[in-house]
Amino acid sequence: MTNTIEHEVWIAADQDRVFEAITTREGLDAWWGPCVAGEPKEGFVIELDHSLGDLLRFEITELVPNERVVWTCASTFDDTSNPAAEWRGQRLTFDLQPRRDHALLGVPRDVTVVRFQQTWPDDARWRGFCNAAWGQTLHNGLKDHCEEDA
Repeated sequence: MTNTIEHEVWIAADQDRVFEAITTREGLDAWWGPCVAGEPKEGFVIELDHSLGDLLRFEITELVPNERVVWTCASTFDDTSNPAAEWRGQRLTFDLQPRRDHALLGVPRDVTVVRFQQTWPDDARWRGFCNAAWGQTLHNGLKDHCEEDA
């Protein structure tokens, strides 16, 4: 059995900017870094150095420019006190959709809606912790970065 964590973030920036932020070294470094390697290409392995003893690696397994990015975690961490120890093989999905809805945001702007999903086994120790961390990271990192100077 599996359990999926989901987040939906509304970002006052165009899809190009948001897509760049989740697929390039510079973009990832700005909100989730430090990023060692990142390129918007299917099969590319994104590498992040979060001081976990080894790089955190994600292969881009699906990519539709400005619409969808799927990462599959390729890292192996043996230390079970590290939340990333449970990520091996997990898929992280970012779906991007344009939306214009002045009533909800109170500003006359187009937004990009990011729907993030990560599927976990039911007995995962770190699912709740990572769910909260992703919420913070997507709102305080990705959203803030993409809305800077947008």
